[in-house]
Amino acid sequence: MKAVRTRRLAWAFRHYSQGPHEHDPCTHRLSPPGVPVAESYDEIFSRHRGLITPSEQSRLSDATVGIAGMGGVGGLLAERLVRLGVGGLRITDPGDFEESNLNRQYGSSSRNLGLNKAEAVWRQLKDINPDARIQWDARGVYTDADAERLTQGCDLVIDEMDLGLFRESIRLQRAARSRGLYCLFASAIGFGALVVIFDPQGMTLEEYDRLPPDLDLDADEIPVIPLERMAPVMPSYARAIPPDEVQRYISAEMPGPSTCIGAGLAAVLAATETMNIILKRREIPTAPSYTYIDLLDQRLIVESAGPPGNEQG
Repeated sequence: MKAVRTRRLAWAFRHYSQGPHEHDPCTHRLSPPGVPVAESYDEIFSRHRGLITPSEQSRLSDATVGIAGMGGVGGLLAERLVRLGVGGLRITDPGDFEESNLNRQYGSSSRNLGLNKAEAVWRQLKDINPDARIQWDARGVYTDADAERLTQGCDLVIDEMDLGLFRESIRLQRAARSRGLYCLFASAIGFGALVVIFDPQGMTLEEYDRLPPDLDLDADEIPVIPLERMAPVMPSYARAIPPDEVQRYISAEMPGPSTCIGAGLAAVLAATETMNIILKRREIPTAPSYTYIDLLDQRLIVESAGPPGNEQG
């Protein structure tokens, strides 16, 4: 088995180092001649033995997850899912890596500055599992057509777009809802993280953010999102930040502070909930419930943000 793995990785390196492939620059399978895909997959994920059953591993392999945004949380999340054995990913991000990303974003490096985030992450993911079914593009989710394209063929979708892109987030969740898919988002908050999951039959993102349900995304202005919806729990070390400055972070008027610890924690939270949605290991905590964890404050909270229109006490 070790000889098979060595031969496979050597072939993948030679094949991959040739650069983009003309037949399909977004997705292809790197399978060396004479090495069965199933055999390689079993070896890669053999250390899951005792934690994930063979039938569960097969379900992860068959699953496809869509992720919008390959920034601080999205890229790390994609990497966690590939290492869990999720066989299919559809990823998108219109942004390119810049120096301010180096403190936390998977795929960012001095060599990748200026490179599209989705493409850079795709290249690294294919190095981890060459047989993963990964499609990438740099379109983002600016239109309903973009959202429909990203969610097509997915088992669930994850919103990791930048704060302030409320129209894009609503488009994505509406597309997921129309397909009967769970949609979740995970945010890094300082040295902590928050995750919220939306059931396709439950609370909508508009209800959660206290927005009109019939909002016209092409015409209407997006009202100010209440702070307690985006950050229902504030870490103790962030209380000195003026509320108006925090609101400017949420509305994307200025970049907010972020660390590799928070981004990594948010990615792990999202990956765990994604695995649970696919495998149904336990009850799924859906909106208005949220999960919040902060390692510096040593806090873990799983509770409701309250029904729409009511302030949290």
